[in-house]
Amino acid sequence: MDKTEETAIDGSASELNRTEKTVEAVLRVASMALSITGLVIMIKNSISNDFGSLSYSNLGAFMYLVSANGVCAAYSLLSALAILALTCPISKVQVRTLFLLDQVVTYVVLAAGAVSAETVYLAYYGNIPITWSSACDSYGIFCHKALISVVFTFVVSLLYMLLSLISSYRLFSRFEAP
Repeated sequence: MDKTEETAIDGSASELNRTEKTVEAVLRVASMALSITGLVIMIKNSISNDFGSLSYSNLGAFMYLVSANGVCAAYSLLSALAILALTCPISKVQVRTLFLLDQVVTYVVLAAGAVSAETVYLAYYGNIPITWSSACDSYGIFCHKALISVVFTFVVSLLYMLLSLISSYRLFSRFEAP
């Protein structure tokens, strides 16, 4: 192999790393933006009417959703900056750390979305066998905003599932199993 072929191979390998970094950073920034959007919608979600007042802080599931989205947004920003700042030969410790943290954030956000989705479902439909009626008949706009926030959270979960696949591929393709 002559020098021009080696340069072409090395150039395409570094280009792949640059493309890989860019895609991963874009996914992380997108998840940060969606997390912040879901967080802001939920924080501003309150209503007062003849039946009383209701806010996200009255329900533990929604408080967990806000916290999980906040943690996800902060981690997404920090990890995007870290991905862009990392040098080309990324160490095994850095790859394992990103893999582990991506897994943790994925499950935290997915759990927040699931528990909040259950709360929204109960608010819309109630639970007739235990005589819970629908709350959305009285607090409709609150339920709609909560549903939108939950949808944003599930989109973030999907993005983090994709990021987890990317980080696991990076870990298991570049390093040998222990």
